[in-house]
Amino acid sequence: MNLKIWLICCIGVWAIPAQAQLSLQYAQGFRVDYFDAYKVVTVFAPGSGTGEKFQYVLVQRGNESPDGYEGVPRIEIPVRTVIATSTTHLPHLEKLGEVHSLVGIDKIKNVNTEAVRQRFAEGKLTEVGRDRAMDLERVLVLQPDLVIADTYTQDNVLVVLQEAGVPVVINAAYGESSLLGRVEWIKFVGAFFNKEKRASAQFDSIVVRYEVFRSLTQNLPMDKRPTVFGGSLWRGTWFMAGGKTYPAQLLRDAGANYLWGDSDSQQSLALDFETVYEKAHDADCWITMKNEWRSRDDVVAEDARYRKFAAFENGNVFNANARLNAHGGNDYWETGLIEPDVVLADIIKILHPHLLPNHQFKYYRKLDP
Repeated sequence: MNLKIWLICCIGVWAIPAQAQLSLQYAQGFRVDYFDAYKVVTVFAPGSGTGEKFQYVLVQRGNESPDGYEGVPRIEIPVRTVIATSTTHLPHLEKLGEVHSLVGIDKIKNVNTEAVRQRFAEGKLTEVGRDRAMDLERVLVLQPDLVIADTYTQDNVLVVLQEAGVPVVINAAYGESSLLGRVEWIKFVGAFFNKEKRASAQFDSIVVRYEVFRSLTQNLPMDKRPTVFGGSLWRGTWFMAGGKTYPAQLLRDAGANYLWGDSDSQQSLALDFETVYEKAHDADCWITMKNEWRSRDDVVAEDARYRKFAAFENGNVFNANARLNAHGGNDYWETGLIEPDVVLADIIKILHPHLLPNHQFKYYRKLDP
């Protein structure tokens, strides 16, 4: 082998070690393809059914961009500075040891991750807003290597950023049909830092813990599974998780008979009160998420019809608002998204307390009488 070929081979191996290439177990919304000195990341638009996708070419620093990807954004990796527009992205950065790379966030008041709050207190982190409220000037001053977003439409300010040369990528983890699938997007983030190996190790340990809890309920017959419904009214519409969504999967794994579990929808169902009441009026348990609800008085103050549900009358209403910061930032949508095992354990404790007698709720709480 001549010297030139030897150097090319060595550079290629150094750029992307074979053991760093990731594989996916649960996530269906993205893919990473590996080449000598670059990667191609593909994100599939969740729930569109149109085959719409976004692609990004990740080029190892010091290498030339590959040919054949006209119109596809190029991003130099490993990225050194990043803006996260949602708290749901923060746990991935923390688990990957990359909080120091974070230079911009939406609003600090929504944040629970202590390392991020400390970075803001030290003046190393800037609030930039999100969506149409994003401060483009601040973003351009920061000149981030990457902006992580979860929406991208033609009237979105992210389009302007992209046209200004700021790399923007879509994290569509919310479109996954299982919670483990959503958590596996830590590998998506890891690809931009060349930390596939660390991301995979973190995810594998999460799966092991999740499966330990899931195994507790898998052999429960249907007559031992409490009937459960979720959601609540918002501006006159009751949004109920479809049967192919990750909340529905989570309830099944926790040993619930989720009343809308037979729906084929991958999104929330828009229902009226009467439709929900007809099906769930005598359900065993109501598991919801409403930051403002601390007691049953809070519930009926919003709509007196809620008291008609048996779950309400029997005191079996549980709310995922046990970890709110002083400004109402809910840690369920932050740390909770990297601790699916703990979330699952909470719900098992709600439905089958005898299976986890020593478990203490972390993200859920029973509404006060």
